[in-house]
Amino acid sequence: MQKVNYRQWIGTIIFITTFLYGPSKKGMVYSKMKYSGVIALAFVLAVIAEGFVGAGSAFVSQAHASGSCIQYGAFGKSVSYIEAVNQGYFAKEGVSVCYNQVTSSTQQINSLLSGQYDIISSTADNVVNQDVNNNQSIQVIAGIDQGANLDLVVNTNLGINSIHDLEGKAILVDAPNSGFVIALEKIMAENGMYLNQDYTLNSVGGSKIRYQDMVAGQTSTGDPAYATMLAAPYIEQARAVSYLSDIASLSTYTEPYQGTSIALTQSYGQRNTDTVDRFLTAMIMGSMYAANSNNQSAVIADIANADGVSTQIAANIYADTEQNTATGENVNEQVNQQGLVNTINLRQEFGGFNTTVDSTQLAQPGPNAIYNDQYWQEAYQDLQN
Repeated sequence: MQKVNYRQWIGTIIFITTFLYGPSKKGMVYSKMKYSGVIALAFVLAVIAEGFVGAGSAFVSQAHASGSCIQYGAFGKSVSYIEAVNQGYFAKEGVSVCYNQVTSSTQQINSLLSGQYDIISSTADNVVNQDVNNNQSIQVIAGIDQGANLDLVVNTNLGINSIHDLEGKAILVDAPNSGFVIALEKIMAENGMYLNQDYTLNSVGGSKIRYQDMVAGQTSTGDPAYATMLAAPYIEQARAVSYLSDIASLSTYTEPYQGTSIALTQSYGQRNTDTVDRFLTAMIMGSMYAANSNNQSAVIADIANADGVSTQIAANIYADTEQNTATGENVNEQVNQQGLVNTINLRQEFGGFNTTVDSTQLAQPGPNAIYNDQYWQEAYQDLQN
C-alpha cells in the first residue's frame, strides 16, 4: 500500500520541462521564451499532473470502497472489529466489510470453503483441524485473543453447581470436533471426567445460540441446557444471569491458548493480498485504539451498542479483553505463537488428529503453512511508515 509522492512527481516534471525548454546554448524550439515563462509552464504542467495522479489515487480508493464487500463470518464481534468499524478504519483503508453471524463452526468452514465468506474469525484449533484432518488449505493470518475467558458455564436452576454434577449429562457444544470441545475435554479431564464415559455432547450451534439456550434453560428441541463453554462477549453476559455460574476456566490448565483468530483460504489470500492487508491494517488500528486507556469510556460505549448489552456488561467485556494481558485480546492482533503450539498440543492430547504432528513445526509461519504471518507483517509495517 505505497503512497504516491506528489512532491517528487511535481519536482521531476519541473526539472524535465526546464531542461528541455529552458535557455540553451544551442537554442531550441522555445529558446526565445523567457525563462520565467518556462518555469510558469512547468508549474502548470506539474499541477495538471498532480491532478491526474491525485485523481488516480482517489479512483483507487473509491474502487476499494465501492468494490464488493468483504464477507466476514464471526461468532461474535471482537473489540478490535467494533473499533475498526466505529472509528472508520475500514473506510480509511478503502475496504467495505459485511459482518455475518456464524451459526456453527461447521457452517462457518463450509461457507468459507464455498466462497460465501472471504475472511473468518474462529478458534485457531478449527483451522488446524481442517488443515491436518481434512487437508483444507485454510490459514491463520492474525490472532484476536489468547483464549479470552474461555470458561465452563453451568445452569444452577437445573441442579448443576460443580463439574461433578455434570456426570451423566449432555453438555452443549458447537460441533463434536470443534475447538471449544477440546477445551472442554481438558477442563473435564483435569477434574477426573471423561467424554463418553462420564458425560456426552449435544451439538446445538455457535456461541450465541448456546448462550441463548443457557438463558432459556433448554435447547430449541427441548433438551436441558446444563452447561456449555463460552468466551467473550457471551461469557460476560452469562455471568450477569443469576442462575448461570462460571465454574472453570481453560486458562487454569492451559495458558497461553491461541483462541479466536483471523483466517482465510490460501487461494483467497493469494488473489486478494492488498485487500487482506487493508482489512488487517484496520483491525490492528482498532486494537490499538481499544488498548489505549484514554479511550476506555468510548470503547465501553461502543461495545454496549455493538453487542446490545448494558454499560456494566460492556465494562466487564472491556476489562476481560483489554485489561487482562494473560487471556485478553492479542496486542496488535498478532498471533501468540506459543499459544498456537499449546492449541495444537491440546488437540493432540485428546486424540483430535488422524496422525501424529509436531506442534512446534506445525506452528512455524510460512506462505504455505497453517500460520501465514506475511499479511500481518505487511499490515503492521504499513502502520509504522
